[in-house]
Amino acid sequence: MARISTEERQRLIVDEAIKIIHELGYQAFSIRELSKRVGISEPAIYRHFLNKEDIVLGILGRFNEFDFSLFQEVNRYEKPIEKIQRFIQYHFDFLEKNPGMTSVVFSEEIFSQSELLREKMLNIIEKRKKLIKDIIDEARTKNQVIEVETNEIATIILGFIRLVVLEWRMSSFAFSLPQRGKKVVGAIEKLLLK
Repeated sequence: MARISTEERQRLIVDEAIKIIHELGYQAFSIRELSKRVGISEPAIYRHFLNKEDIVLGILGRFNEFDFSLFQEVNRYEKPIEKIQRFIQYHFDFLEKNPGMTSVVFSEEIFSQSELLREKMLNIIEKRKKLIKDIIDEARTKNQVIEVETNEIATIILGFIRLVVLEWRMSSFAFSLPQRGKKVVGAIEKLLLK
């Protein structure tokens, strides 16, 4: 069997960490369980990551990858309305393909136990919020959104996304998130757009 690169091994470790958190919860996430699933020793895990917190930072790196692709996707569109639609739908499309990521996002205990992780997650949230606020401001200059403060519209949009994803999780992923996303986009358009 060929050896895999350090980057591939780290990616595999992060993938398995997400699966453990998704299947068993953050409390069950341990280096012992992780090494068993990855098929390498615990010391080998520590050659790639300093500790559990460092592994969670690797998971948060996935959110940064998502953000990079989200920003590229949104910027493919010219009209602010299309950008808002794509911003929302892209979240649902991604999470449908990566349901384990929702277990990290909704595991508040991860972020309450580490100031560093909390700050990283807040940074991710702020980047997304800034992107949607910039799009809303662009729509406002074109007189395409209602006269409500930009920050509040951004909160409504992000809140819609979070609530629908939570319902999806709580229903054991019983419905199509992208299809529901299309309904959410339609509702947001009716509520917020001129």
